[in-house]
Amino acid sequence: MSVAAVVLAAGEGKRMKTATAKVLHEAGGRALVDHVLDALAPLVPRPLVIVVGHLRDQVERHLAGREALFAVQDPPRGTGDAVGRALPLLPREGEALVLSGDVPLIGSETLAALVELRRSRAAAAALATAVLPDAGGYGRIVRGADGDVTAVVEAKDATGEQREIHEVNAGTYVFDLAALRLSLVGLSPANAQQEYYLTDAIGILAARGMRVVGLPLADPAEMAGVNSRADLAEVHRLLGARVIVALQGAGVTVLDPATTWVDASCAVGRDTVLEPGVHLRGACRIGGGCRIGAHAVLEDVTLGDGTAVPPLTHRRGD
Repeated sequence: MSVAAVVLAAGEGKRMKTATAKVLHEAGGRALVDHVLDALAPLVPRPLVIVVGHLRDQVERHLAGREALFAVQDPPRGTGDAVGRALPLLPREGEALVLSGDVPLIGSETLAALVELRRSRAAAAALATAVLPDAGGYGRIVRGADGDVTAVVEAKDATGEQREIHEVNAGTYVFDLAALRLSLVGLSPANAQQEYYLTDAIGILAARGMRVVGLPLADPAEMAGVNSRADLAEVHRLLGARVIVALQGAGVTVLDPATTWVDASCAVGRDTVLEPGVHLRGACRIGGGCRIGAHAVLEDVTLGDGTAVPPLTHRRGD
């Protein structure tokens, strides 16, 4: 059975103070939503539905080359309403992943594991969770005696006891589609935000005796979303660090990871040395045994094996 996917990309991102759709802001050299769609790609979701709203023309133009369907949420009325807008484009049976378009660190392996968990436990829904030292404004995960999830309580609506819970909702789900339709009917905006929360669907399913299971993330950074410019800078840093670690594991010497940047779309050969301050952008193809001098900036450049680039070079490809 194939999996469908719903990507929520309708948010305004008020704290970004921007004329650009939030999911189109770049981190790691790519738009946030592109990272999410790349993580989904190995699962080959059919259909792939993007929920758009604020500045939707921008998002639709950006994704015009993708095999995606678009659902419109206008006005914004919460995540539950957003998913409801996608329902007419989804099959009657099967399952659907639901995730945000501004979580660029989510991994394909995590998404696949979430789907497998729901299937193996014959659950109505599965959701990703994370255990944080400071749960802050995240929704709290409430579990029953058997370990199944019984509710997700938004921080603004949580009791004092519930705020002491350190396991939080990571905002990524997979639902049995019949169960999803059933739960969305029962949503109500009777909450602090006066919105239709998708998280309430979890409690509705559990109250009906349907199983909901949680998958704690091995790396809580995967749930990091972007609601501010500070958030954007942090996910950009984390994406860059991932690339550097992967290059080091593949035999590339990075003398100062803290000052070196390599876009994920670049390739660097074994035994190449990147001196401090090097930036490789776009689709650079760097051969093996090269040495890129300090503070060199290369954009869409191809270098053969053994090439030496002087420090302070700025070069663009043809």
